[in-house]
Amino acid sequence: MSNTGLIKRLLRRLWQVLAALAHTSAQRLRILVSFLRCCATEAHALPGHSADAKSSNAGSCRSGAFSARCSQATLPLPLHRQITPTSTSSGIQYAASSSTPLYPMPVPCIPERVIPSCSSSPPEVNVAIPSNAPGTTPPLVPFAANDVLRYDNRPLVDKTVERDHIPALMRDFPNKSCPWLDSDWKSYIHPEGALYLYNTTRKTFTEAIMDETTFHLLAGCVDGLYDMARAKSTSLEPEDIELVVQLWPIEGEMTCQYYFVDHAARTLFWLHDTNHETTMNIFSGLRGVDDLSHIRFALESEYWTHCERYPNHQMDRVKLLKELREVVMHASAEIITSDMSLSPFDADELSRILDLINHLQENAEEKDFPHSTCIIARFMQYFYRAKFFNFCGLPCARLDADKSVYEEDKGFHPLTTPVSLVFEAMLFWAPRAHLNNIRRVWVDECINTPRWKDFNTKLMAEWTGITIYSTVMLAVDVSFLAVPNMNISQSQSIGIIATYLSIIFITGSLIASVLLARQNQRYGFESAEKAAEFLSNLTGTFFGVRALATVHSLPYAMLMWGMIYFAIGLLYNVFKFTTTAMLASIVSGCVAVTVFISWFIWAAREIHIFKRLAKSVLSVTSGR
Repeated sequence: MSNTGLIKRLLRRLWQVLAALAHTSAQRLRILVSFLRCCATEAHALPGHSADAKSSNAGSCRSGAFSARCSQATLPLPLHRQITPTSTSSGIQYAASSSTPLYPMPVPCIPERVIPSCSSSPPEVNVAIPSNAPGTTPPLVPFAANDVLRYDNRPLVDKTVERDHIPALMRDFPNKSCPWLDSDWKSYIHPEGALYLYNTTRKTFTEAIMDETTFHLLAGCVDGLYDMARAKSTSLEPEDIELVVQLWPIEGEMTCQYYFVDHAARTLFWLHDTNHETTMNIFSGLRGVDDLSHIRFALESEYWTHCERYPNHQMDRVKLLKELREVVMHASAEIITSDMSLSPFDADELSRILDLINHLQENAEEKDFPHSTCIIARFMQYFYRAKFFNFCGLPCARLDADKSVYEEDKGFHPLTTPVSLVFEAMLFWAPRAHLNNIRRVWVDECINTPRWKDFNTKLMAEWTGITIYSTVMLAVDVSFLAVPNMNISQSQSIGIIATYLSIIFITGSLIASVLLARQNQRYGFESAEKAAEFLSNLTGTFFGVRALATVHSLPYAMLMWGMIYFAIGLLYNVFKFTTTAMLASIVSGCVAVTVFISWFIWAAREIHIFKRLAKSVLSVTSGR
């Protein structure tokens, strides 16, 4: 009766799990259908693919090869090579023409769920605003510096438009990408190569991915923001205040997204309360954010992102370099003296950052080149982002990289039932070891970059070793079948069956090791942001990180079962065709090997059986 009741409870629990999965799948399907309907509605509402719009697109990408704007998907460090600015009649100022990444930098502690700042698909670049659009200012919506449309949907170069000659005595090279700019707006070239616009009167930035109609609509939004600030008696006149705006369609309606920057306070601010999506995007999906002193670190991280993308503000670079040097030196000392460091960079990267700081100090007082500002802002953004994810300055701050700041979930999980424990024993407790390693890296759905790299290096070493062992064992199994005493025609022989099973498990271990090693080569050494996305896809299922730990342990477990079946087949043939004297020696050898292996297993699991036996003997003798 007890077994029947247990089976009923397990079946009831399985039914609840399947019902929850079905409900979740139905919700996701409804969300997908709603999203596709929204995209179709927006496509009909924004007729931005007319011939005029295409000609505007082509005109914005002309003016020679140096005005071509290519897509950028990574965030490399700007090149510290300097190019002398060229003054032009159109008022365009060049900071640099190109950049080359020095080395890829990590993104510290990126969580699994990054909530987008809007619910609609991204707009096409250079899309003209419909002629029947009302003359009123679009709704003003707060957004974050990370959501600036610079790296998404870059315009493409028209290969059919090109010059067939260079005019004689040509020594002035104006940029004709935005010929409709008025006297207050100037175009600047970022050290990475992106073109952006800056209003020197209103201290306003925007991206140069627009046509003339969009530009005039955006200029009206800027006026509306300053009028609203005056109505709220908010002073935006100080030199340390800047504004960033962009147009973005949400649910078929064009909106003006904006944020203000206060350089004196190192923060972003808005004239409206941020909505839930924008707030969660600034927090990067981090849970438990409530204290204002904690939120400040997130806003300061966004501030440094702004400074990296728009390096026009004249900063005190000497003071900033001293601050950055102190932060880097402390992180270096922490990594040297502790393996629980919270630094977003490893020791080698910190050493190279210190070298860069030494080079930056040579031009710290120069104001003509924005490259130094971009480099300083990028590093500061990483460190302040790490402070935010580690709850710096709060009583619950994370002090060790592998410690969670949340209460452990002790609820029911299908992989913690007695059945799963038996399954784990069949895999020789390898999933538990891998689960502990994953939890040291994937802490609170955040990634620490140095620990992630070390984790993948160890995984590669393990799977490479298992591949070698599997290859050797496969050769041994095949050779064992070729022994004259092995009669393959007797398919019912226990030795033959065990050898075949050994070959199957060894082959499975070899295939799993190769697949996991290839997957690790593709994703294991990516940036922390891509690594977080990769882990989110793997651990975002119902079974979570335990399923990933089980997959990582399969090569080892199948290799062990292959060895066990090979030992069974070998011992069966030895015991069957061996004399009594040889059988006694073989049995004694097998017993000795078994004892040593068992002793190692118990000792490795810190179950000191001899101490327990001694305590039991002492208790018995003392009782007498």
